[in-house]
Amino acid sequence: MAVSSPAQNRVLELDGNGSYVELPPNIFQNLTEATVEAWAKWDRFNNYSRIFEFGAPWQSMSVFNHDRNNDLRFNLYPRRARENPALAYNARANGILRSNEWTHIAVVAGPGGMKLYVNGVVVATHTNEACLSDIKVEQKNLLGRGLAGNAWDLDFCGQIDEVRVWNYRRSAEQIRENMNRRLTGREAGLVGLWNFDDGLATDATFRGNHGKLVGNARAVTPDMPAGMQLIAGELPVTPAATVQPTPPPMPVEIATAHPPVLYWWIAGALTLIAALLVWLALMLKRGGSAVTATALVARPSLEMPEEKGIAAVDAPDVKERALAELTEFAKQSLVQGLYSQRNALLETQQKAHRELAELEARLAALRISDRILAYEKRIAELERELENRTGELREVANTTLELLRRKVAEEREIERAARRFN
Repeated sequence: MAVSSPAQNRVLELDGNGSYVELPPNIFQNLTEATVEAWAKWDRFNNYSRIFEFGAPWQSMSVFNHDRNNDLRFNLYPRRARENPALAYNARANGILRSNEWTHIAVVAGPGGMKLYVNGVVVATHTNEACLSDIKVEQKNLLGRGLAGNAWDLDFCGQIDEVRVWNYRRSAEQIRENMNRRLTGREAGLVGLWNFDDGLATDATFRGNHGKLVGNARAVTPDMPAGMQLIAGELPVTPAATVQPTPPPMPVEIATAHPPVLYWWIAGALTLIAALLVWLALMLKRGGSAVTATALVARPSLEMPEEKGIAAVDAPDVKERALAELTEFAKQSLVQGLYSQRNALLETQQKAHRELAELEARLAALRISDRILAYEKRIAELERELENRTGELREVANTTLELLRRKVAEEREIERAARRFN
């Protein structure tokens, strides 16, 4: 459904207890590559609660919070992974979600591998190049609920909005440019758009793949920060160079891995600001005395009392204005510095994820036991290299080590599961 003027924004609200949206079956089965986007806000982290799942039990594409915590997972199982855990491909970002906070999530699949984006930034990847066309079964498509029907897979509790499915891999720039825009449904490559603005699960594209609200699922007016309201799609698209994407929440693993660096940086910045303020106050005090003395010499006895009064008022005003300007400058510098530090930490995490993805690509054909040995060998190498690494290289190595240790733990779990099924 095209929108000619800004409409009232509504979102899908789900209570986590039998409420979800059912989309028509098999509408994505021919997609050899895809991008799926959505805004989501978890009221609470139910066990493995899905934003969406397309496909069949244990053979699907899905996005959800892992276990009952704030880790975000993107699964893509092209063949039934229950019988073969080695096919359970996933990209995972630990500790990145926040309850009661709107987050833009996008996943990209197909040739080039899996990518998971949070607020327009890549937070996890995997080398698996499958897509929905590789899931050769009757496909069901749900929002807010998983397909397996397990007792441990619970329904999504919170709100979801602006679910979009594209028939190609969108770039990070394309995702960031349009994540805050209300689309018309006529955009090239858009094969499904559910924005709930009409109070239903209507597909806004010409394909008319309308969904069905199940249980207590309903469309409501959201309580969103003003900056997150969707802008009408007819407005001119902002050039990529001027886009200022909302920075994502700092992943917990990064925040906890490098606290000394961040804390020392903040302490240094605050110390510098305090020193600048003291220096300016001393300079202004001296300057004020000099100005007064000069005025008295220049106009000793002919100066009117009113003029003296005016001169006395001007000096404190100048001091206050100068102090206020310096304080504002210092605050802005501190904020910019913190964002730079945060971006540097996110870049460190992305470099570590890339190194892990390259290693996974080289080891994909090996048996599980051989992969574990290869990962452990790389861990031992990095631990030795740490002795000679400093600065950013050391931070990247530490983050890579953490990711590799988790990967080994995941591979061991897959190995144990495979033994149980054999």
